[in-house]
Amino acid sequence: MKSLSSLLLVSLCIGVAAPAAARPRVPATAWPGVGDVLLNLAVDAPLATVPVVPLATWLGVEDSPVAVPAAMWCADLTLLRLSAEFRRWDGNEDETTLAPPGISVYTKTVDVPDTCDTLYVTVSATGDAHNGSQILLTCLVDGAFCNPGGAFGAVPGWIALQRHGVLDDFHDNNVNYQWCKQVTPGSTVTVQIRLARGDGNLGTGQVFLQQEHFYIDASQTFGGCVAGSTD
Repeated sequence: MKSLSSLLLVSLCIGVAAPAAARPRVPATAWPGVGDVLLNLAVDAPLATVPVVPLATWLGVEDSPVAVPAAMWCADLTLLRLSAEFRRWDGNEDETTLAPPGISVYTKTVDVPDTCDTLYVTVSATGDAHNGSQILLTCLVDGAFCNPGGAFGAVPGWIALQRHGVLDDFHDNNVNYQWCKQVTPGSTVTVQIRLARGDGNLGTGQVFLQQEHFYIDASQTFGGCVAGSTD
């Protein structure tokens, strides 16, 4: 009977797909046994229709500019911008003569979306370095270096982004850098950027930042930011 059911079902499908003018319609009851077979076919009930969700609700931004809920995205490898802010566009500058740990020039607390395991912190600004000083920057997440390593002869955890001659003043040049940092998905973290002076003429140099932009992004990299390979 099972084979007969399958054969009849295939025959019916072919009949439905054929042009209506091919032959006149014949009621199912005119075919001996067809009605009984159709009544006894084991077919799953149709699934319930998924309710339509408004786009703003799906995105979780009904109350923008309130922080976006953490339970969002990242599983699809999307890069999410969590924060975009600027400072020192008012004629003032951040300035220091201090060696590391220097001074804080930016602090921001953000919610890391679910499944996001990597944070990206970017600074873009204009910098000055006087008397041969280096502009040193570092990134911290919850007080820990975004990258605790260091260049040859540099302070661990810090990056030298600008320097000229031993006694030179180096004015109004681009300063741009990005760090990545492994984070816990769904957590809340505090990001900080610090500025310090390196080297220079007998410690009398100054370093400056102005027209600053700071960006914080997140994504899923299935393991966070890790050391690369040359192989």
